[in-house]
Amino acid sequence: MRHQGNELNRRSFLHLTSGALLTAAARASAAPSISEHAGIVRVQGSNYLWQYTQNDDRFALYDARHRLMVNGVMQPAVIVCSANDPSQRRCSAGTPSKPLVEDGKVILTYAGVNGQGTITLTWRFDEHGIWTEPVVYQSASAEDIVSFHYFAANPPNESPKTDASPSLHPTFLVVPGVISGSTISPILHNAVNLNNSFWLGRGSFLPGIQQQWALPVHYFCGFSTASPVSGANAERNLYTEGKSDAFTCGLADLPGGDLFLQIQQGNAGPWIDYRSDLWHHQRTPGRLTLGATLLWTVAPDYYESIAAYYQGLLHARVIQRKQNSPHKMAVSLTPQFCTWGAQRVEDKANDKLDEAFLNSLYGQLKASGMQAGLFSIDDKWEGVYGTLEHDQHRLPHFEQFLAQLRADGLKIGMWAAIMRCERPADLGLTLDQMLRQPDGKPFIAHGANNASYYIADFTQPQVATVLTDVVRRFMRRYKPDVFKFDFGYELPAVGTAAPLDKQWTGERLMAKGLDIVIRAMRAENPDIVVMYYNLSPLFLEYFDLHSPDDLWMDIGDYDIEANRRLYFSSLMGQLGVPTYGSSGYDWSSSPSIWFDSAALGTIGCLNDFGGDEQGETPSAEEIARYNGITHILRSTTAFEILPFDTVPIGPTLGAHARSWARFEEGQLVLLAQRPPLPGEENRLMASRPADSRVMDVLQAKVPVIVASKNAEDITRSRRLAIVACGAGEIQLRREQGKTASITH
Repeated sequence: MRHQGNELNRRSFLHLTSGALLTAAARASAAPSISEHAGIVRVQGSNYLWQYTQNDDRFALYDARHRLMVNGVMQPAVIVCSANDPSQRRCSAGTPSKPLVEDGKVILTYAGVNGQGTITLTWRFDEHGIWTEPVVYQSASAEDIVSFHYFAANPPNESPKTDASPSLHPTFLVVPGVISGSTISPILHNAVNLNNSFWLGRGSFLPGIQQQWALPVHYFCGFSTASPVSGANAERNLYTEGKSDAFTCGLADLPGGDLFLQIQQGNAGPWIDYRSDLWHHQRTPGRLTLGATLLWTVAPDYYESIAAYYQGLLHARVIQRKQNSPHKMAVSLTPQFCTWGAQRVEDKANDKLDEAFLNSLYGQLKASGMQAGLFSIDDKWEGVYGTLEHDQHRLPHFEQFLAQLRADGLKIGMWAAIMRCERPADLGLTLDQMLRQPDGKPFIAHGANNASYYIADFTQPQVATVLTDVVRRFMRRYKPDVFKFDFGYELPAVGTAAPLDKQWTGERLMAKGLDIVIRAMRAENPDIVVMYYNLSPLFLEYFDLHSPDDLWMDIGDYDIEANRRLYFSSLMGQLGVPTYGSSGYDWSSSPSIWFDSAALGTIGCLNDFGGDEQGETPSAEEIARYNGITHILRSTTAFEILPFDTVPIGPTLGAHARSWARFEEGQLVLLAQRPPLPGEENRLMASRPADSRVMDVLQAKVPVIVASKNAEDITRSRRLAIVACGAGEIQLRREQGKTASITH
């Protein structure tokens, strides 16, 4: 049936999808034009204007309508210390020379940095975006590099300092993984004056704000509004005509240091911690390469600019979209049940996990009627961290239990933090083969319940060989279908510990470990699905399924925080990575999380059937909701998501979506749509997008998911699945087919 009417709300907005971005990119393939006059360089791209002024050494990035998105000081800062006395640090700016323009590049040189040093900074411009190349730093002094800071508001060399302040100044910053909970919004107005450094990389348990769920992210975004002037109507249209397009700045390769984003008094800047004052691996005199390759992209809003960042890396062949076998796709999208929530509720986490608990929980799962297709066993089925062998005393019949799961038709997921090493001697290793602190002692990590363990230094060849053997034996013995990788955030910061081979410090350390263990897994089973919480495209080779991670910090906000995380992870679909949407720790919020997860990949559950932290048990309707959604899940891992009913700039409502549309090969194959709440029909969160592919396709008074059961658009498909979250009429616009037979 075709529903007539429903005029667009006047505040409705146009979402340019990633598919449209690709089309636009194909049309705008001409190289940007560069002009230079009197120390001012302008680069005009298809959707941006980049400008640099030598006189004040500042750059600015404007959108196609010349609205300012971000500006700041161009020169980076290098904090160094004397090779003879690490306590003597200094950081002073150099003098910019006349910019050099050649072959689509702008090259900037600074002399007198830290006294006698020079910095050479190159910007490159092409049809895929704006690239900032790694920086060349040269000095004749014997000094160690402590840290490197982009866009630093440094004083001139006559006023030396020992630190650097950021200078990037958009009105709003968007930092997806800013914190592991919902305490701080990822959408930060510069007036908040939040003063801290946040991990953009793999993360670590450092004192201060804890970031984990989206590790690693490797990008940040921003946009600006016009500065309001005094007088009547000063702020009229400030967040429409007065709001700029958005930029994303992200890594195109991995630096050999820890990546942070510093926010200070409304300004921001990425920086990399090297700590050569401790390890002496980045030392002059001579020539050093610092920083990383950065890719800048511009789009109408930050969601689209992130999509453009991903697409820019694809076009430049920095990354390749994942290509999975049909079997691997099926495993990735299998609905899951995880033991972790019940372990917490029943005090069976860590060393308390035992056979009686596993048998009881599996029995409850079967009795509940929940149609999970994969049973995931969490921490700690291992007897000792690092061996990847089950505990013979707590789980004497573990392999028989796995065999029973398989006999019942379930796939198996297993958790492990592979690089943990509780007793190195058990693996034929020594303490010298663990990550080391600056004092030479092995680094000791501390986990839950007073657990402590070392971290294997997998940059050492013998350790890599041992890990490979351990992982391959694990794969042959237990044959997991999904591996829940849980480790990267435990790698210590470079200021705490480091590997023997210093070329693998910082962000590169995780890549080195993944290259060893994931390759070992795939040598045994090429279709093993590896799940991790990672929004970075640079680890695309290793991770197959995104997890929004544990929501333990979000009591009362489980569904709200999950929706925010899904908003960002939905973009991974264009790279071939679906999202596993689990649940929080109460039953009442789970159906909402499953609803939001349906378009993005698959669903899961980690609640206890005997009662959650609120004392609630699952209702028949909640179990039925889970089961219903398992029947509408799509069977492919590459897709485009259009989130709608959104308020992009709101610190509370921003980066959330009430509804979702999924496209495959340009076909609308799934709609998960919530109606406006009573009395809120004219709010922004209730406005329909002006995308003709979605507009007026579905009308209902209750939340509903409609999915095609084949590759056809839902307006034409001969087979549809519908999950309605309540009673009422559902109107679906059809382009073919006037009659239907319904199986309920």
